[in-house]
Amino acid sequence: MSTLHNMVDMHKYRSLLALLDRYDNFALSTHINPDGDAIGSELSLYFFLTQLGKSVRIFNTDTVPTNYRFLPFWDSIEGVGSVGSYRPEVLVVLDASTLERIGKTLSKILVPIHILVNIDHHATSEAFGDINLIEPSASSTSEIVYTLIKYHQTPISKFCALCLYTGLMFDTGCFRYSNATAETHRIAAELIEIGEFAPDEVYRSVYEHIPVSKIRLLSEILRTLKVTDNGKIASVYATQAMFQKTGTTPEAVEGVVNQIQAIAGIEVALCACELRDGSTKVSLRSQGQVDVSELASEFEGGGHSRASGCRIVMPYLSAITAVVHTAQRYIDQPSTRCGDSFKD
Repeated sequence: MSTLHNMVDMHKYRSLLALLDRYDNFALSTHINPDGDAIGSELSLYFFLTQLGKSVRIFNTDTVPTNYRFLPFWDSIEGVGSVGSYRPEVLVVLDASTLERIGKTLSKILVPIHILVNIDHHATSEAFGDINLIEPSASSTSEIVYTLIKYHQTPISKFCALCLYTGLMFDTGCFRYSNATAETHRIAAELIEIGEFAPDEVYRSVYEHIPVSKIRLLSEILRTLKVTDNGKIASVYATQAMFQKTGTTPEAVEGVVNQIQAIAGIEVALCACELRDGSTKVSLRSQGQVDVSELASEFEGGGHSRASGCRIVMPYLSAITAVVHTAQRYIDQPSTRCGDSFKD
């Protein structure tokens, strides 16, 4: 990294740190259906700000998935109903490409008195904040929060280290993806030393405490597998009837699309999830030939070039047809090919 680039980065981080020092009352939030990086980054920022003596509350639209409830103070995260008339001086939104991604209701009622801050690593992120710290080259939003704390020169606590590591681990696919750079590995090593936790235990907590109901749901989903005639697009879906039959929720669908992506010859994989209101959540993965963040943006979604998603206001079968048709167009058009590294 050039000296000029370092100076620009330092200025961005120091400007944000000056703002954090100036105010005392903060609210944090992240995107709907929060994942490891979303929860890890907001909890780690929570620990950092409370360490500075700030008053901090976290509000999320969706509850913390059970596999992240090993993280310290996860139960301090409040729901939409707890906002009431509360207004923070500063609202910090993490890991969300648009303000609406924290939830349509929450984005309207959680309004800061002074400043809206956007911290994100998605290349498709909109600069919706009064202050925007967007770093597409970072492996995760947790890595950005780590860098912010390091610039402040405040010691990282054990709790904070565990949350940061969980975010890094999740968004790098357990350090398998190309966004897991040498710097990411150095950060992970430091966090392990600070947190004094066992990486294998963190992995098992996130990925291996699978209830049998989720396996039964997976069996139902895999029966819906369809592959296009050219063998390049694979799709599956989960319905409300499947959730009722197996005693699960849409939360249990997380990760299924990655298994579909592993099919030989598949360039685009998608998993559609029927929601209670009749709309459809679609998760997209690419092997690199198609930029699925651009594909998702056609349906008002977004994400990364090889891992994106969207929510479509139409029944799941119609949504699948529309996305598959659009994906085929991307495959057929070389101009839509994806060129950047994978970040989940």
